[in-house]
Amino acid sequence: MSGSEFDFDRDVIERSHTLPVLVDFWAEWCGPCKSLGPVLEKMATEAVDNWQLVKIDVDAHQDIAGRFQVRSIPSVMLFAAGEKIAEFTGALPESEVQAWLTTNLPTPAARQLLVIEGLLAAGEFATVTSQLEALVAADPALLKARIYLAHRRMFSDPAAAVEQVADARLGDDLFERVEEVRFIGNLLQRDGASFADSPVREAYLQAISALRAEQVETALEGFIKTLVRDPRYDDEGARRCCVAILNWWGEADGRVRGYRQKIQRALN
Repeated sequence: MSGSEFDFDRDVIERSHTLPVLVDFWAEWCGPCKSLGPVLEKMATEAVDNWQLVKIDVDAHQDIAGRFQVRSIPSVMLFAAGEKIAEFTGALPESEVQAWLTTNLPTPAARQLLVIEGLLAAGEFATVTSQLEALVAADPALLKARIYLAHRRMFSDPAAAVEQVADARLGDDLFERVEEVRFIGNLLQRDGASFADSPVREAYLQAISALRAEQVETALEGFIKTLVRDPRYDDEGARRCCVAILNWWGEADGRVRGYRQKIQRALN
């Protein structure tokens, strides 16, 4: 591909929001590349609308190779929803490439979930709930989607949020995230009289009240105050709330690092 014809962000990143893109980094002088290339091209022809192949000559596009830290070739990367989600190096036989694709190629439902995750990370919540509802209805087995939907319902209907993950069991992927949903959802439904007397009881209740009102940072500050004075109160409820909230925000959220440091100081 020549520089005048090829734009990586357009032809790979943007395209991968519609269809997964398999990128083959190669060079004319690379012997293993000449072995793998025809295999990928044959498979791409047979893939129809499942994925698309893009071949990138590392000599002609050194900037792109550097951007993705290509150290040896052939190097193959799979992109979906604008992100690199898997990769391998070396000239694998067709059977092994097919096995790798079977493991890593996202289903249509998983591709839609990747798009939704991008919207959540960007703070674009307006249509996410309806998209999650449609996705869960179409593929109820997609636990991650049900967890995200539980997050979106948590404050308006915590009982419904807990019910969303009711059938998840120990050993399931993401079970720790399920337990966070259950803990927060049940906490928001509890009556104030159910909390034991303690010097931190009032601060803890105020933090829960702020959380119900979706004043999440106010709630975090209240839970951190509770941690400073009595980290064991309500079965370590303050710590569990803090961890759950930061996990929901995700590491890409600029607030997470600062709050993790505050929590660590409170526990020490």
